Amino acid sequence: MTVNVTNYAVVQLPVRDVDASLRWYKDVLGIPFTFTYTPGDEEAWLNVGGVGLGLIRCPVVPRLEFTNSRGELQPIISLQVDNIHDAYEVLKNKGAELGEMIYKPQGGYSFTFRDPDGHVGHLWGGWPQD
Repeated sequence: MTVNVTNYAVVQLPVRDVDASLRWYKDVLGIPFTFTYTPGDEEAWLNVGGVGLGLIRCPVVPRLEFTNSRGELQPIISLQVDNIHDAYEVLKNKGAELGEMIYKPQGGYSFTFRDPDGHVGHLWGGWPQD
């Protein structure tokens, strides 16, 4: 018998200030709660398409990013959105730190962002339409 992994259950992000990070992920990115949160809790849980996104208070917050062999900064987490161009404008108008919108043939549009703890994230608009 083999193990059959079917989906991600949770992704946990280390954060310095759960309240500030929660406001950013909820108000800027629009990610809804999974569980009730009370200000001052040590963690908050959001729901990204059925996958839990945990914001976990940590005394030391590592950078969740790496540089590939071409020297390009890469995020650990990539999220998909319905309308990438609208999402870019909304985040820009909310003052989010954004990278440039890029297009990869057969890969679609995407851009990076930084959250309050400096984590690099990535928003992707899905596969290009014919």
